[in-house]
Amino acid sequence: MNFNYVSYDMMLDAIYCNLAALPRDLDLVVGLPRSGMIPAYAIGLILNLPVVDLQSFIDNKFVGNGHTRSLRSAIAAPHLARKLLLVDDSCNSGASVDRALIQIADSGYRGLTQTCAAIVTPYSKRLVDFSFLTVSEPRVFQWNLFHHSILSNACLDFDGVLCVDPTDDENDDGENYKRFLLNAAPLHLPTPKVGHIVSARLEKYRGETEDWLSMHGVIYGELHLLDLPNKQERIRTNAHLVHKSEIYKQTNADLFVESNLDQAQHIAANTGLPVFCVDSMQMINSLGNNPGALNRALWRSVYLRSRNVASRYLPKDITAFLKNRFGRTGR
Repeated sequence: MNFNYVSYDMMLDAIYCNLAALPRDLDLVVGLPRSGMIPAYAIGLILNLPVVDLQSFIDNKFVGNGHTRSLRSAIAAPHLARKLLLVDDSCNSGASVDRALIQIADSGYRGLTQTCAAIVTPYSKRLVDFSFLTVSEPRVFQWNLFHHSILSNACLDFDGVLCVDPTDDENDDGENYKRFLLNAAPLHLPTPKVGHIVSARLEKYRGETEDWLSMHGVIYGELHLLDLPNKQERIRTNAHLVHKSEIYKQTNADLFVESNLDQAQHIAANTGLPVFCVDSMQMINSLGNNPGALNRALWRSVYLRSRNVASRYLPKDITAFLKNRFGRTGR
């Protein structure tokens, strides 16, 4: 199964590329906490408008906007906005936006509310007034990956994903390493139960590894470690790459989350399955690229930045195709 992945960069780039779709008579941007505040603040900064979260709007309170420059809309209170833009990061069923619209109406606000979701599906696009990026299911975002139900049938690397990597001094296959295993600083702690944790740690360190997982509240199905006598043997046999690829295939998992880019590319090429790389924050398929549905956003960005040159030098039928394919707004 390939997942359509959206990073922070992809979302922000799509917002920039679709600015012309947004009305310019807005007075206020209202974000839906928590993830909706990311595109809300991006839009507010670009359009130089005040931004509040939904609860602050309902309470008719500003939360402060800094003093580096004057805002384009100088309303004294949120309910004085003549027109506001309600923003969420994504829209699937439209339920979150609908609930927010009811809350806004019940708050006594009498202005005009328009809705926006940064990311929509082909179906949910019609449920909001404005959108920036259309991505089909199944999909996962950079900001929700470690809290997504996808992890229930995923394989997660350990060092560099769940916790920091050991330093050279700590990675001595002895007492320093044992202290590291028990005290490693956490990185990405998953919220749901993880199907499989797949690590190149040696089986003899299972006790310390399980203690760390318990200490940090990580719930998991199986812990797969390397059954080799020492670090030297692991390095000599290059067993870590084979180990991760084989476990991934045997478990029929939907995704592998790996810390190292080279290893992520190797696992993807070896299995033909998607791998998310934490170091580069990208989804890699067996070709080493993001799924094709997301490349459209990148090509769209290239087109919008070079369309004047394209229209001057390319045949009309080609420029017409490019405009139809990449030049439409996300509304």
